[in-house]
Amino acid sequence: MAPPSQPLVEYSDSDDSDCGPPPPKLQKKTGEPKHPEAPVASLPPLPSRFHDLYAVPPRVGKEDNPALHGGRKRAIPHVQGNWPTHVFVEWHLTRAEFDTLDTLYSVAAKGASAADHTFKLESHLQSDLGSELPLHLSLSRPNVLRTEQREGFLETLSDRYHKARVKPFTVDFCGFEWVGNYDRTRWFLVLKASVVPKSELPRLLELTNRTFAVFNQPGLYGSNGDGMNGFHVSLAWSLAEPSVEVKRKVQDALLAEGGGNKILIKGKDCALKMEVGGIKVKIGNAVHVVELVAGKPTASEIETRTGKRKASVGS
Repeated sequence: MAPPSQPLVEYSDSDDSDCGPPPPKLQKKTGEPKHPEAPVASLPPLPSRFHDLYAVPPRVGKEDNPALHGGRKRAIPHVQGNWPTHVFVEWHLTRAEFDTLDTLYSVAAKGASAADHTFKLESHLQSDLGSELPLHLSLSRPNVLRTEQREGFLETLSDRYHKARVKPFTVDFCGFEWVGNYDRTRWFLVLKASVVPKSELPRLLELTNRTFAVFNQPGLYGSNGDGMNGFHVSLAWSLAEPSVEVKRKVQDALLAEGGGNKILIKGKDCALKMEVGGIKVKIGNAVHVVELVAGKPTASEIETRTGKRKASVGS
């Protein structure tokens, strides 16, 4: 093969460094610049769907190894053909909201440590690597679907949400409390959600419970929306059950920092609220979004649903 007519990349010899004119000398800047730099525009926020692409951390193994997860045990053991399923609201915090809750977590952790130096309170706000995380409000227990049930469950749940015409809404909070998981293996410091009997959260819970019942899975907080006062957003967790003294110290610390029945955002004269525009359904590692819509269904929506229903009946 003939050699190429010229090299792909030309490199200068070390002897060439002494040839040619010397580089111009840098002059020191004096006084104000002639053309002041324009302010850098802030970047637009990422679309909500972007977060779903990285919602699940990489799998480190199929076996349940608590040492890899801060001592936490898998709620649902891994079984081939079973798909852990969770329905929830995801809350991506603004900078002011994050700072407010991070400060409240810090004072709560210090209060718990003052009561019991062995009690360790871990934050839900940040990962082990320090990246900020969204918070969650659960609308279901960690349930299990079989492979052949996944599509039917998602279609049934989405159809019920849309037929109920649940509009986007806001969740208010009314202080903090401690709750344990079903197995009593972890305890959580949570923000209590304020709800009334005809608010959207009980409606969504009832629809979700009814859908899981079709697939022989238990509901959350009881059937038909009972136990609606259980709605909460977890701020921090611990493997140990908090003692009476730990609870008292944490409550005193939170109240002193403004974490009472009305939590004010730092630097703003407004209460902490969570805006809800969609519900997330996680089946295995896939995250699906069911958007909440306002108003009556459009003609195209009615036609689409009618067509889908006819197609499913004929198939």
